[in-house]
Amino acid sequence: MKRGRQTFSAIFLLILLAACAAPPASPEPITITFFKRGYTEGGTDTTSVTNAQAVAAFEKAHPGIKVKIVGIPWTAEGTEQLEAALRSHTGINVLSVNTVDLPRFAREGWLAPIDPYLTDDDKADFYASALEAAVVDGQTYAWPLWVTAVAIYANPALFRERGVALPTLDKPWSWDEFVAAAKQLTFRRADGTPVYGFSGSAAPGAVVYLPLLYIDGGRILSPDARRFVQNSPEGISALQKIGDLAQVHRVTPPDFGLGDQALVRAQFISGTVAMVMDTPNFIPDMEKRGVVFVALPLPMGQLNKIVTSGAFGLYGIANVADEAQLKAANELARYLTGSQVAHDVPNYQQAPGLRRSNTGYATDANREIVAKLVSFGVYEPVAPVSADLRTRWETAMQAVLLGKQTAQAALDGIAAAYQAELDQAIR
Repeated sequence: MKRGRQTFSAIFLLILLAACAAPPASPEPITITFFKRGYTEGGTDTTSVTNAQAVAAFEKAHPGIKVKIVGIPWTAEGTEQLEAALRSHTGINVLSVNTVDLPRFAREGWLAPIDPYLTDDDKADFYASALEAAVVDGQTYAWPLWVTAVAIYANPALFRERGVALPTLDKPWSWDEFVAAAKQLTFRRADGTPVYGFSGSAAPGAVVYLPLLYIDGGRILSPDARRFVQNSPEGISALQKIGDLAQVHRVTPPDFGLGDQALVRAQFISGTVAMVMDTPNFIPDMEKRGVVFVALPLPMGQLNKIVTSGAFGLYGIANVADEAQLKAANELARYLTGSQVAHDVPNYQQAPGLRRSNTGYATDANREIVAKLVSFGVYEPVAPVSADLRTRWETAMQAVLLGKQTAQAALDGIAAAYQAELDQAIR
C-alpha cells in the first residue's frame, strides 16, 4: 500500500512538473521575398497600396509566413535587378513574369515548376486555357493572375442616333452583322465632321487585335509552339477581314493601323469613332472622364464562337533549394491569384481574374461583361520569339491593314523566318 502511494505521488509530481514547464518555442516564421513591378514601399499609387494590403492580409491568415516586398521599376534596370536575383537563386521567391520572358526564365532554370503544388481544386478553378498558357516544355511554370481581356467599347448615343441595336453575350453579332453595323455608324455630320464605325490602336501585333485573328479558327502557332500556322486558310481569312474593314468597307478612320492607343481612345471619347477594341484599362480612364460607354463581345467569324484574348499577368516561383520556401511561395501565389484577395483588398482586381471563382473584377455591368469574356479566351502557347521577329511580324500585319499587301502575301512572306526561329529554339 505504501509503495502504491509512492508511485502515485511520483506520477502526480511528473504531471505537475510538466504542467509548469515552459511551452515549446514556436518555430520561426518562414520568410519569402516577393519581387513586384511598380511597387514602392509606402507609395500611395494603386499598385503599392493594394499589394501592401494583400501581403498584410496573407500574413494574417498565414502566421507562419512573412513576406518581404521588393519593388522594382518597369525599366531595363528593374529587369536587370530581377534577373540578377533569379541567377543567384537566393533572396527571391515570387515574381511577376510575362509570357514573353516565361520560356527563357524556365529554360534557364530560374523558375520552379508549380505542378507539385497545384491541387485538384486549383486545376478545376483555373480556366484550362490559362494554365496552358503557362506551360513550357510540358511543365507549368506560373500561376495565372489576370488577363487584359479585349472587348469592344461602344458609344450608346451614336448607336441610338443611327438606329443600331447593341449585341449581347447571348446574341452576339456575326461578322456580317458587325460590318453592317459599322457601315451604319460611319457617316458625316451636317457640319462636315466624319464619324467612323470602328477602330483599334496601331501595331496589330498588340493584344487589341489578337482576338480578331482567331475568329475563323486560325492560330499563330500550333498548340506545341513548334510550327507557324497563321498562313493557314483560317488565319489568312481572319487577317483579311481586318484589312477589309479599312480597304473595302471604309468603316475606319484614315489613320487605322497607324494611330497609337492614346489617339484611338481620344477619337472614341470625342465621339468621332463609334466602336473601339481595347483592353480593360480603358474602363477607369473613361469613368474618370465621365464617358458613357457599353462593353460588347467581339463579333463571331467562321468559328461561330465568341473569342477574346489578351496579355497575361503571371506569378512565377523562383527556383530555390529551400523546400519550405518553395511551399510558402506557392501558397502566396495561390492566394494572390484566388478569390479571397479580392474580398480582402478593395480595388485589387484591375483586370479580370483567370479563376472561375474569382469574380472580384465584376463590380458593375461593363466589368461583368469583360469578366465573362474570359471564359471564351484563346491564347497562344509560349514561344521564345525574338524582338526582331516580333517587329517583322507586326509590320506584316500592319501592311494588310494599310492595304499594302493581301493577308496571303503578308503571312506567306513572314512564314519562313518565323518557322526558322521556332526550329532554332527547339534545337
